[in-house]
Amino acid sequence: MVKEPDEVRILALAPVEAQTQIRRQLTAIGAAVDFIGNANELHRLALSRILYHVALLPAALPDSGWWSLWGEITLLNPRPEILVYAHTASFELWSGVLELGGYDVLVEPFTDEELQGAVLRAAQSFKERCASENSQE
Repeated sequence: MVKEPDEVRILALAPVEAQTQIRRQLTAIGAAVDFIGNANELHRLALSRILYHVALLPAALPDSGWWSLWGEITLLNPRPEILVYAHTASFELWSGVLELGGYDVLVEPFTDEELQGAVLRAAQSFKERCASENSQE
């Protein structure tokens, strides 16, 4: 059984220029944010066995980078809920994210309330999924 941390933990990939704003938006709701730059950094964090509730990923990555990150995240145990953000969200992007096991798509620019609400809903979904999996053991 995985012990829940006291705060919501977010794993995020974001451009350096956006990290300060995202950190501010998420610490306002009591979340801890760890930023990564690529799949190798994610792999190192995975080895530390930190429990993440939510992964926040951009849709705009080269295919090889996207699949490397997605693969590493889906190997985390338990797997965090995955929020994808993009400048525009087509039906194909949204349905593709959901088909691959992602939680939702956010359209940039997002307000504090939009990001905070999406993260809190995703974190709640993560907690409910973990509780359900633990009760089945």
